[in-house]
Amino acid sequence: MPQDSLLIQEDFSCQIGNISIKIQSYLGSFTDVYYFEVAIHSHEDTSPIRQGLLRVGDVNGGLSRELMLREILGDHKMVAELLVSTTEESVIVSTQPYSLAQENQTTVTALITDISEQIDNDYLEEEFYDTKEISPEPSGKKLLLLSYLPENNETLEVWLQQSPSLESSLLVSSQVCQFFRYGYQRNWCFAQIFPQFIEMGSVVKFYDLTGAYPANFALSSGLIGNFCAPELAYGCTINEYISSYTIGSLLYWAVHGNPIAHLENFEISIKPLPYLYQILKVCLSQIPEERFSLAQLLSLLVECRQSIRALNIYWNVAVRSTLGLSINRMQNEDSYGIRQQSLNNLGSLILGVVADGMGGMSQGEVASKLAVHTVLSATTPENITAPDTRSQWLRSLVSQANEVVYKNVRNGGTTLSAVLAIGKELFIAHVGDSRIYLLRGKYICQLSEDHSLVALHLITGEISYEESLSHPDRNVLTKSLGDKQFKESYIQDLSRFDNKLSCTLENGDIILLCSDGVWDLVDPSELADIFTSDRSIQASVDLTIQTVLSRGAHDNATIIAMQCLTDIN
Repeated sequence: MPQDSLLIQEDFSCQIGNISIKIQSYLGSFTDVYYFEVAIHSHEDTSPIRQGLLRVGDVNGGLSRELMLREILGDHKMVAELLVSTTEESVIVSTQPYSLAQENQTTVTALITDISEQIDNDYLEEEFYDTKEISPEPSGKKLLLLSYLPENNETLEVWLQQSPSLESSLLVSSQVCQFFRYGYQRNWCFAQIFPQFIEMGSVVKFYDLTGAYPANFALSSGLIGNFCAPELAYGCTINEYISSYTIGSLLYWAVHGNPIAHLENFEISIKPLPYLYQILKVCLSQIPEERFSLAQLLSLLVECRQSIRALNIYWNVAVRSTLGLSINRMQNEDSYGIRQQSLNNLGSLILGVVADGMGGMSQGEVASKLAVHTVLSATTPENITAPDTRSQWLRSLVSQANEVVYKNVRNGGTTLSAVLAIGKELFIAHVGDSRIYLLRGKYICQLSEDHSLVALHLITGEISYEESLSHPDRNVLTKSLGDKQFKESYIQDLSRFDNKLSCTLENGDIILLCSDGVWDLVDPSELADIFTSDRSIQASVDLTIQTVLSRGAHDNATIIAMQCLTDIN
């Protein structure tokens, strides 16, 4: 071996850029690229800090295309970082052919004409024109890319073997489609993906981009594989319909538990699931022009996921309101209401509202009733698919309620706490000191914040929590409806917590809306105990009100319980 050549071989240690590595195993090859699993070492410590992926290829081949695409994509969140990108003048790639055939293992296949046999490797199948040994001779200038390697149990390859739910399958396919569309908008198309080099997480991440080509790129030879469109087997010009097929084949595998099996008549067996069936049928068409564009496909995948999430969701609702025992409060100034409707493919919509009126001469009662009526009687906008649209619509209802109360009630006002659930997505809009809780299992969380003077003192540290329970100003509000100076910024939504407009409900979750006449006498831990027992929702609501009455009920008390029931995971 020439002294100035870099040897890439199993069990060999070397320096790639400024990083020390030990080559552990040869993973196979695709077109002109060789894949190796390596252990990455730091300079100070001989123990590996993480497993890495080393790829060696021609300077004008797949790795060169990847570098071009990476430059175009920039710091895209779905592309894993490269640790080293370097060119070596003389590289010797020595592979040891071996078979690690494993049950259900995913392989990447490269088509070469006149293949006499296919050899299974742990990750990739080698590309063969004629059977011959790879001699350890210098192969000339090579491009080397080093990155981390996804953990084995966190790859798309493993995920596909775990029978993912239909909703999860649509989510992952949507993310991949979004990434492909982003690339296509920059004139790049994906013709192949390698699941073992795609990391699963809140967002999927690609560690290898060699399956991407510039749009209208003419292949000089064919490609076949589990994610390759059939026309690629004969060599063709790269276009976005090839990418649509790749996404369809990924979704098919996730839903059916195995890759596409083409029959002699080219018919593909697809589960008869409405909406999903049509998407797969079109995406996997043998005629490229019949497939969806990436923009169409992304929209359909999102709509299909929303419809799936909405299926089999229904609500168990209970409510009770009582006049308090105070001799100074002879009318119930609390108002409440619930509205449910069907939204076709989006499933059900449920809207729950509690309002606690304030003011003498029945003005508080009028204010709360007007506020609740304004919210529940509003027309649902046609375009209510996007989370920001849903949240803004709910906020606008609260603003409208404030305007109605201000114009019609001279000396009254009201709190208003509203929740909106479409499918499993929950949104809130809140003003005042009524409360919204989310009860999940044995745990309860307050989603609303108290707009009161005591809450303000508590936040600033002027008083302790124990002092707040008996503070004389605990019923003094800092924000309410009916205020001439009311601003939309007064309305609290879920973005106050982590910048998200909604939260996703789980099977059995209970949403509680209650006026201060309830939570002032029954603390959150007691509510959790009441609603996590074996009694029904209505029985839990009744027990809550009975507890309030037994403790003096110095104020009116209203509670709504809404339980989300679904068998969708």
